[in-house]
Amino acid sequence: MAAEDKSGNPVEARGKAVIIATGGFGNNPQMVKKHTGFELGKDMHSFRIPGLEGDGIRMAWEAGAARTEMSMEMIYGMPDPLALPPQLYSAFREPHLMVNLQGERFINEAIIPNNTFTGNAIALQKGRCSFTIFDEDIKKQMEIDFDFRNFVFPVTRFEDADATIQAVLDQGYEHVFAADSLDELAEKTGISAEGLRKTVEEYNQCCARGYDDLFNKPHRYLRPVKTPKFYAGRHFPGAYGTLGGIKINHRTEVLDKEWGVMPGLYAAGTDACSIYGDSYVFVLPGNTMGFALNSGRMAGENAADYVRTV
Repeated sequence: MAAEDKSGNPVEARGKAVIIATGGFGNNPQMVKKHTGFELGKDMHSFRIPGLEGDGIRMAWEAGAARTEMSMEMIYGMPDPLALPPQLYSAFREPHLMVNLQGERFINEAIIPNNTFTGNAIALQKGRCSFTIFDEDIKKQMEIDFDFRNFVFPVTRFEDADATIQAVLDQGYEHVFAADSLDELAEKTGISAEGLRKTVEEYNQCCARGYDDLFNKPHRYLRPVKTPKFYAGRHFPGAYGTLGGIKINHRTEVLDKEWGVMPGLYAAGTDACSIYGDSYVFVLPGNTMGFALNSGRMAGENAADYVRTV
């Protein structure tokens, strides 16, 4: 393997076996766009870890490795979540009315704690974005208690709601909106005003009768949107990182384009993880870490066995 040290001097490392485990390509906008169709910072707001540029994947390809399906480890959320007050970020992830740019509902909002389900649904909408909307009455209810608990941001209610929202608006954060009417909210967000009015009317009727005949959303989450002010938070698909790139077998040996083993070459972790198809399994925690740990262990054991034979 040829590389450079921090001073730019060439370094050559030789080994009887090589394990590729470079963490995917989540910080490489060109690879993300080419292989997943998303544009980082535009319609994909993912975690970007410095150094995860897809180097290992590209080296394997250049050596003749076969490619696998490549995808994002899909979640969803508002851009720059770590820069937002956690109680505000959580408020816009509660099971309130969610619409797309056409003003239409497209999901049972009760499932939004499942990042994969919601992220995939948002990715199919116009502009690959959505808006969670609540009114003054719902905001007051959230000041008392949240329906869902966000375990990443351990907050239980919308503390200092008015001051928190105003502070974010004053800072110029472009994905939170407040308005005195639905038409004003539509104008600020870019949502179709006609579509939003129609959806809110239908949604409020569902709330009044306690039954959602569109998505069967549980009645306990059916709260009408009718009391100014109105608030909206814009969501986009996000991701923990990328998945896939290098085809391996059950021994983590890298395979060539004819499915033949490339002797002495192994791959582990997200560089080779394509077992979830296009949807990261969010039902159980630790899926990617589990695959990384076990594929890494397997690669190490099998590489060690291989070295003893050559």
